Amino acid sequence: MAGVYVYLSPGKGGESRETQVWWIASDPHVGYDRGDPIGTLQVGIEDINEYVEEIEGVDVDYAILLGDIIHESNIYIGMFLRAMDNLKVENWYYVLGNHDFQFPALVENLLPPVDMTLDVMGMKWILISDHIGDSYNPTPESRGGTMPENVQEWFVDQVLYSDKPVFVFSHQPPGDWKAWNENLQRLAKGSELQGWFYGHIHAWSASRLEEQVLIFSDCSLDWAKNYKGVLIYLEREGDTVDVTLRFRDHENHTWVEIPFQRENVENISFSVKV
Repeated sequence: MAGVYVYLSPGKGGESRETQVWWIASDPHVGYDRGDPIGTLQVGIEDINEYVEEIEGVDVDYAILLGDIIHESNIYIGMFLRAMDNLKVENWYYVLGNHDFQFPALVENLLPPVDMTLDVMGMKWILISDHIGDSYNPTPESRGGTMPENVQEWFVDQVLYSDKPVFVFSHQPPGDWKAWNENLQRLAKGSELQGWFYGHIHAWSASRLEEQVLIFSDCSLDWAKNYKGVLIYLEREGDTVDVTLRFRDHENHTWVEIPFQRENVENISFSVKV
């Protein structure tokens, strides 16, 4: 899919106004709990379908799962795909995390690795996957985010030479990627990089780098029954896209506050030029 656009009513001066809502979720670990292998993901899907959309009237258009989707066993692939068929969105995407590989070798990926770009309202959204699995005693080669050299070169070029605002979506935090530590961190300021969203740590975290890049961790659905997720609201009018993040407790069907810049906030909002 080259671009994902939704055209709505005319804006000021006859310009069209576009809106989208994205559900960002991470770490469902389907199969970790053998007694209820799909439960964590199902709680999130049911909240999106039955409460966010049906009761609150928010139309969720797309979704991204930030890795650790299926927990180290191919017997749960079909169960995961059937659950996602029930999610009422136009399309969904994913990246692989360190547990999305077949145990015990953790070399064979359970789903195809996704490294791609999406054109979203004139922004460039980049999805990057882990390419080697690790469990609880990772080797030096598999520790943190892993990608082949050719993928790393592609990724760095996509960020640094972009003429569109860039958002990155991965499982691992920025600091766990060689591409970040060797290239992107010191060159981010002045680039088009605006945001990096990740999972993995199973906790909310939000900060800004150089007052430019929002670095954001989704709290996750997960085996610990956090049942959390984030919705990204986008509204474009002319050459401006307004971005708003809202934070969701899927189990209790409520919006929650998270810590950001020394206070608890109910949303994070900013604008980018496209």
